[in-house]
Amino acid sequence: MDVQELLRLADGLVFTKTGKHLDDLQQAVVRGTWQGKRYSEISKEVHCTERHVRNVASKLWQILSKILEEDVNKSNFSSTMERYEISKISNSGYFNLVHKGNINVCTETSHPPKTPQHSPPAQTSNEDDTQQKPRLDLRDAPEIKTFYNYPNSPLTALENSIARQNCRLLTITGMAGTGKSAIARNLIPQIQTQFDRIIWLSLRTSPPLETTLKTLIQFLSNQPESNLPTNTDAQLSILIEALRDNRCLILLDDVQQILSSGQLAGNYKPGYENYGTLFKLIGEIPHNSCLILNSWEPPSDIITFTDDNSAVRLLQLTGLGETAKEILREKGLLDEERWPDLINIYQGNPLWLKLVAQTINNLFSGRVSQYLSFQPVFLGDELTPILQQHYQRLSEIEKQAISQLSNEIEPVSFPQFMAKCQGSQRELCQAIQSLSRRGMIEKMSCESEIVFTMPPVLKQYVKMVAE
Repeated sequence: MDVQELLRLADGLVFTKTGKHLDDLQQAVVRGTWQGKRYSEISKEVHCTERHVRNVASKLWQILSKILEEDVNKSNFSSTMERYEISKISNSGYFNLVHKGNINVCTETSHPPKTPQHSPPAQTSNEDDTQQKPRLDLRDAPEIKTFYNYPNSPLTALENSIARQNCRLLTITGMAGTGKSAIARNLIPQIQTQFDRIIWLSLRTSPPLETTLKTLIQFLSNQPESNLPTNTDAQLSILIEALRDNRCLILLDDVQQILSSGQLAGNYKPGYENYGTLFKLIGEIPHNSCLILNSWEPPSDIITFTDDNSAVRLLQLTGLGETAKEILREKGLLDEERWPDLINIYQGNPLWLKLVAQTINNLFSGRVSQYLSFQPVFLGDELTPILQQHYQRLSEIEKQAISQLSNEIEPVSFPQFMAKCQGSQRELCQAIQSLSRRGMIEKMSCESEIVFTMPPVLKQYVKMVAE
């Protein structure tokens, strides 16, 4: 049996058990094992850590062990598969041929003979499948609480980007309360076995880059602060080497705290521009690690090198959609037929809906219809400060643009918007793009034309500010 036959056989067996074909890394494990390579050699070929290769291999051996009803491991994989192939041919009466796509898969009509019980257990090599626990620092991370998954499962998309597509830099944006931190926190248990080091840092206190680099290097490389150079460029070099030596997951939360207010979205505060160098290096230089940024808005330089390259991704969260009904149900609200209206007003934002549900319970005994009968919509003392924080970050041209949009009953196209606003076309275009990146306006396609609108709750806040 050559390696291609082995791959086809293993792929067919795994498909019958899981409904999924071997991915690239699993194929590399099969190929490398057949060639007698060590896990360390396979890891270098596929640009993954040895521990990650071990974990993938371990799961593969477990699947094959269940299918073949005998212990399969790295040491006996090739011989077991060859023996199975011979058994399949010589006992063809035991099998029917079933077509699955382009692969012929053999399914048993009765079980072939099992390995005799008195045979000695297969020897496991020193290379075999010990799963090591990653080193974690989650002191800054929020607790794992009830998680409401978004439409199209962004959690699955994130896991796929990191595990399958080797994403190096992933930015999650959205207004306060959309669940950025919750998604990132719930992602960690699903992917942590793929990493050697995982650290979560909050930038809520706006630490300078030097402080952040020292914290990261000390954790990722076990280097005492006294041994670290004071030069930022030298520290960046050490960090990149650490990201190459181990597969590391870094999560930087509250990134908006190093970005400026009163300017278009994504501009750094004075003295924090060197964070852009960090993000650019991690996104562009090859390594095995991943940096996740959680922010109200994306840093401007992230936009410039986010393209079709899977190494750099940008995910903007909006609202939960229909999933938000779970929140209203948990809060015990009534008038379920009016829930879609409430969700639309509050943009499906989990935090905002929890706050308004509390108000509806306190003032209207949970009756959504009574609450919605009041015009304009009541914002509440809890939600107003949150919206104020977002509004205060806007530049003057953005405030002009959003003030105009708040007066529009129907969505408007950019030419219609231009005709009603003062300012140059360039400035207004920049303002619309910036507001979109902040998640404060919605962009939709309507009759082959792009139109813009605002969530009702933001409209109400902007009108309140203008009074």
